[in-house]
Amino acid sequence: MAYTKITAKDVTKRSRLSVSRFEKTEEWRLMQADIDKGLKANEALQVVLTDEDKRKYRIKNRRTVARFVRKYLEQGNLPYIVKSFHRDDMGDVFIVQCAPRGR
Repeated sequence: MAYTKITAKDVTKRSRLSVSRFEKTEEWRLMQADIDKGLKANEALQVVLTDEDKRKYRIKNRRTVARFVRKYLEQGNLPYIVKSFHRDDMGDVFIVQCAPRGR
């Protein structure tokens, strides 16, 4: 046993043991391939998950999907942002696009 004083950032976290449900979808594989190829400034990627899709993949909350995509972008150190919202006529919408440049 050892005692050390560390900062809050250095606290070890348990790694995720299971795979995200969204990671198993075909939509994610297609989006991931396009993200890895790179986006131009005027391009965006969109995934729409209907209520039927969410039941099929057992996804309960759109925010968990948005967090998963955001963490993937942060891990790859990619300059993209994620927007997510719900529309009654379409379902949950997730958009990945280039981060806006400052003026």
